[in-house]
Amino acid sequence: MKEAIVFIHGLTGNSRAFKKQLGYYDENYRTFAYDLIGHGDDKGKPVEFTLEKLTGQLEDLFEKEKIEKAHICTISYGCYPAAIFAARHQEKVASLCFIGGHYNSDSPLSAVLKHYWDHDYGSYQEWLKHYSHDLFPKSNLVDPYAIISTRVYYKYGYDLHEKVLKEAISHRLHYDLRADLMKLHIPVLWIMGDHDQLFKSSIADLQDVIPHAIYKELPHSGHAASMFRPYAFRRMYENFLVQVKNS
Repeated sequence: MKEAIVFIHGLTGNSRAFKKQLGYYDENYRTFAYDLIGHGDDKGKPVEFTLEKLTGQLEDLFEKEKIEKAHICTISYGCYPAAIFAARHQEKVASLCFIGGHYNSDSPLSAVLKHYWDHDYGSYQEWLKHYSHDLFPKSNLVDPYAIISTRVYYKYGYDLHEKVLKEAISHRLHYDLRADLMKLHIPVLWIMGDHDQLFKSSIADLQDVIPHAIYKELPHSGHAASMFRPYAFRRMYENFLVQVKNS
């Protein structure tokens, strides 16, 4: 039977975030993608957006599809359910790939998250406008990656129930994902866009947290690096999968 890859999108996204990868990897792998709670048919509705429920989605997928072991590849916040699942079920995870992944740390990112946890700006629309802007600061005067990321996050974040993004902030401020990552003994590829300065600030001690992690930066890309440069990401990820297979 073919090896499996499970793709998990980030906040404001959906299962189509990996559409340029799914068809390609279908030839040699069983591929799966799904909508996180609050991002699919239930978008805009009040949902129980908890880490336990999000991790349970992944556990249910493995059971439903009879997946014994899989590579898991995530964008941004998708690293949370993936890492928690992997820490609980390392025997079921062949490798992890985190694109724009981040974790709890004393960093500029955590300062931004704390500010938006403490302030509501009077309305969800106004709060989201400021939050989207501050999550993706420009790295220079002309930074198209920050501009695109800000617009996309605001546009699709506005369709979500307002509690989803706020609960996600709480998870990143109060859940110790760092501790889960330190338990991992499986292969890890950590990819960041070279312009993704704020999120990169949260993983300054990555080599202490996961000494065996392979860290790569994708040039000319922002936060969701695989979406800015899908073919460059594909080459990087494919090389990693070959390395895992041959190890």
